[in-house]
Amino acid sequence: MIKFEVDKKTCKGDGRCVEICPIKILRMNEKDRVPEFIPGGEEICINCGHCFAFCPPGSIKLSTMDPAGSSRLDHSGLPDAAQVELFLKGRRSIRLYKDEEVKRESVEKLLDIARYAPSGINRQPVNWAVLMGKAKVRELVGLISQWMEELLAAKSPLAESLSFDRLVEPWKKGEDRICRGAGCIIVAYGVKDDPMVPQSCTIAAEYLELAAFGLGLGACWAGYVTMAVNMSQDVRKFVGLSPRAMAGAAMMVGYPKYRYSRIPSRNPARVIWK
Repeated sequence: MIKFEVDKKTCKGDGRCVEICPIKILRMNEKDRVPEFIPGGEEICINCGHCFAFCPPGSIKLSTMDPAGSSRLDHSGLPDAAQVELFLKGRRSIRLYKDEEVKRESVEKLLDIARYAPSGINRQPVNWAVLMGKAKVRELVGLISQWMEELLAAKSPLAESLSFDRLVEPWKKGEDRICRGAGCIIVAYGVKDDPMVPQSCTIAAEYLELAAFGLGLGACWAGYVTMAVNMSQDVRKFVGLSPRAMAGAAMMVGYPKYRYSRIPSRNPARVIWK
């Protein structure tokens, strides 16, 4: 149960926090002109923190959020429209990495940022599994390659349609086309029966991919890893997931070997205007 408190001395009583509440469980106390939960509101609060984050004087206190550990949002430090556009259009999937190990503190920073990704009704269902170091990643690739080879031998339509032979044969010669020699693999997962998990993992993984740039890292979606974790018991066990879990996304992470110089063109947006 979430406790909601208001500093009556600093509250302006303008009701804006009531307006901004996404699930409408706040109201203004008519006597004191301060916000409060509607009856039963503490039971259905999704702990999104909108009221806490909005209040300019910091009058609102939630039992789940420590004001001392909350950073002030300096809008002057945010990128402008041109910088955001350049950053997003200039993003590249990185598949060539330096022979350099990724630092654990860098991965911890990425995960700290990615946990702020939005999720439906603030469910926050995403968990993470991290395989650190090129040696550990190569072990993973070995297991995935073995799984792919078994599917090829069984003439699996999946293996044939995705040309697994073009991944398995190079691996036998020492070339990793599955994880591309990444310094680490990060898997976003959750409980498989939770309908919020697939899209929440996708959004959180994309946050992580974009955040990697700021730390001098490159990232790329590891679709074969996601597939193998969900379909191979050996791979799932190696990553550390239980039978109740499902991988929603996986990301290769490492230091980019090359730096790109141009933004390639893309198809025009296909839009239905109403």
